[in-house]
Amino acid sequence: MEIKLCEINDLERLAPLFDDYRQHFKQASDVESVRNYLQQRLEANETKIYLVQTDEELHGFVLLYPSFSSIGLAPIWILNDFYLKSGNQKRLMAKALLDQIRLDCHDAGGIRIEVTTRKENHKLHKLYKEYGFEKDYKYDYYFLQLTKAVASDMLK
Repeated sequence: MEIKLCEINDLERLAPLFDDYRQHFKQASDVESVRNYLQQRLEANETKIYLVQTDEELHGFVLLYPSFSSIGLAPIWILNDFYLKSGNQKRLMAKALLDQIRLDCHDAGGIRIEVTTRKENHKLHKLYKEYGFEKDYKYDYYFLQLTKAVASDMLK
């Protein structure tokens, strides 16, 4: 098993898997738009995408958006997307991905990794809790809808 940081030349393999992930959230398949979106984010250094693979088979990814804490005066990373195909090593791969992003965020001077997940996603809740993520009981999460994008329905 190998964890690697995604590069532009990995997008042909990643785009179909990312498209599968989006379809899980009731989005229409559009591999070309996915590839273009990911390429734009990578070229602008707006995201970090970690891939987990064995030999040349891609099993999953974690996509993060670097951000900042103005209170902490330091970088933070927002874990936005986490996807692993089914398999008998899924839990091991998830931990390996979390280990790598934790190490890299720390090495980049980051003070925390933040994640938001749906309330009914109990498997991820359990994984995050076991890994050491803490649930935030002090703050509520709000969003302001600016468009009628289809993906926005999943926020409701």
